[in-house]
Amino acid sequence: MFSHLTLGYNDRAESEAFYGAILPDLGLPRRLSGEHFFGFGLETDPAPRLFVVSPFDGNQATCGNGFHIALVAASPEAVERFHRQALAAGGRDDGPPGLRLHYTADYYAAYIRDPVGNKVQAVCYLHGRKAHQTGAILSHVTIGANDVETAGRFYESLFAELGYDRLRDEESPGEDFCFGYAGFQLPVAFVQRTFDGAAAQPGNGQHAAFLAETRAAVDRFHAAALRLGGADAGAPGLRPHYHASYYAAYIRDLDGNKIQAVCHAAP
Repeated sequence: MFSHLTLGYNDRAESEAFYGAILPDLGLPRRLSGEHFFGFGLETDPAPRLFVVSPFDGNQATCGNGFHIALVAASPEAVERFHRQALAAGGRDDGPPGLRLHYTADYYAAYIRDPVGNKVQAVCYLHGRKAHQTGAILSHVTIGANDVETAGRFYESLFAELGYDRLRDEESPGEDFCFGYAGFQLPVAFVQRTFDGAAAQPGNGQHAAFLAETRAAVDRFHAAALRLGGADAGAPGLRPHYHASYYAAYIRDLDGNKIQAVCHAAP
């Protein structure tokens, strides 16, 4: 489902030290580095899944309200180490390790804020989950919405072009709009209200890139977003500065969140 996710940095050395302290213990070593980014992912993956970047527009990185990423942890002890290491590396506590029974009885998680304020979670499902291959790293993302019903319908149409289904309550209890692969519980994307009740806002440097099987699906994704009231943030086309077959389109959703669809396959 997810090709990759990005979070912004302002002080590269500070963010490199922070993520270098918390991600390898989750099985996500540093895989790639460039002038304006560094990336983490499984050694067995063809490319990193999480990039920390200097924002593309040259402005300050900011954290949005409503967007956060949840990384899979193998055990409660790994969740606890993630939280402890984050605080030692200069992060802030946003929810200590423990069960979150309002989600499910086996949801053991901790939440932190990185040096920019980006919200990152580590979660262990004590009873396990049926995970698609990309769910080995990423449990879920949340995308903040001010009008959840309208935003949810927007994404329902948008994700249909990429082959993702709306997962109903039996697979995502308590969530109005949850999207993923039919037959799998992870990874998923939630479209929902902000946790603090304040307005949903996009962050600069934050975005989610969703996998498309074909270039035609990328084209349909972009056209659907514009038809449904989203904004263009980069027309469909090749981005050979990433790799020769990187075919992508970028949009802003109804609340300004930056979303990408990308096909990595050669034609």
